[in-house]
Amino acid sequence: MIKPIATAFAALLIGASAFAQTASVPVKDFDVYVDTPTGFVFVKLPAGWKFVARVDSAELSHLPGTVLTSLLPPDTEATVVARQGGEQAKP
Repeated sequence: MIKPIATAFAALLIGASAFAQTASVPVKDFDVYVDTPTGFVFVKLPAGWKFVARVDSAELSHLPGTVLTSLLPPDTEATVVARQGGEQAKP
């Protein structure tokens, strides 16, 4: 049961990595990214992204300005949300 999940997750990461290289904001090694819907925290290492922790919703509102919360350029985010059939959050 765990092996199929791990395989699917690995495929997702590979696909996300390929997409991120073609349509992403510039990211440097050791930049920190927080996926706001899940609270998962990743660090960009020379070998790739590494999951390091999970933060709760209270901590999400106090993230430092240097933490990335999106890897897509601003104009791309609206397109992705529209294709998924959701509404884009207003700032």
